[in-house]
Amino acid sequence: MPPRPVILDTNFLLIPFQFKIDIFRELEYLIEVSHSYVISSKTIKELQKLGKLIGKNGMAARLALKLVIANEKKIETVESQEYVDDWIVDYAQKNNAIVCTNDSELRKRLRRLDIKVITMKSKSKLGYV
Repeated sequence: MPPRPVILDTNFLLIPFQFKIDIFRELEYLIEVSHSYVISSKTIKELQKLGKLIGKNGMAARLALKLVIANEKKIETVESQEYVDDWIVDYAQKNNAIVCTNDSELRKRLRRLDIKVITMKSKSKLGYV
């Protein structure tokens, strides 16, 4: 059976800097099936744009980009022209993916479609919604 895709949203990749959580270790613990990580090419572009900012958000985005590069063997970048949230919904539906996001509107959209979502449960923990 192929590994189940796990989509990492832009805001989810900012968690390590903002909350000092090792998202990959937490996800390995949480997800009990064979899985692989996926991001949209637009997510990379969003992080690069945010990374130009001064302050905490810029620093978080630069760290997130470094994290993606450091884990590039584990993370597949899928080329996309769509708005990131729309791509996430489409990709998740077509590939039975689990989505990692802190975006409340996106979470609601995904839950209505019965797509599994992982988000921050507390300032130190991730969990399924």
